[in-house]
Amino acid sequence: MTWDYYWTTGSGAEQPAYYQFLNGNCFVGCGPVAWAMLFCWGDYQAENGNAYWAGRTGLYRLNGGRGANDVAPLTQTTGVENVIREINGQVDTFCIFASGATYPSDMDEAYEYLSGRTNTTLQDEFNGAGFPETRLRDNARDSIKYNDTPAVIGVGWLTHYPLAYGYAYQERIVNVLFWETVVYDRCFYLNQGWGGSGNEWITASTWYSGEIYP
Repeated sequence: MTWDYYWTTGSGAEQPAYYQFLNGNCFVGCGPVAWAMLFCWGDYQAENGNAYWAGRTGLYRLNGGRGANDVAPLTQTTGVENVIREINGQVDTFCIFASGATYPSDMDEAYEYLSGRTNTTLQDEFNGAGFPETRLRDNARDSIKYNDTPAVIGVGWLTHYPLAYGYAYQERIVNVLFWETVVYDRCFYLNQGWGGSGNEWITASTWYSGEIYP
């Protein structure tokens, strides 16, 4: 059997290479970085001919503020760090052993970043105990497969929020005793939020899904 691959618009070439940094005495957190990458991805698409995101310029403003329109950079700048800091406060990221942590129940507060900048809609769902669910995987899959748009997911046990921007799927037949059984393999490709390094395929399993819609 062969794999079917789905990539968001621009694939890896148009993924923001953002990363965490110290915000006071604590790192700013993977949740704020993931949302910043998704919002700025949408802005970059709106400014560069993506018909689905046309009309949603303003997701990124000059120096990451709320003033004049600007094009979101794909590399980290002072303006991007301003965006990440703003989201850090909105989603109530807190410090634990110098790392920034964000409860999944607070992640949707990132909608405050959108307010006054754009009519973009944010939607999220999660399993508060950190257990993967099929519905959450399917939410992220559908964003990639049908809307060509990345999705924030949760990996590890309430550990990390990366951005999924690739999805792969295959069916294969295996023999179990005297029976043939169909097995389904599903994977996400991740932007880890590590400045463009460490991006990888993982089994498509998540306890969190966060999407945006124009």
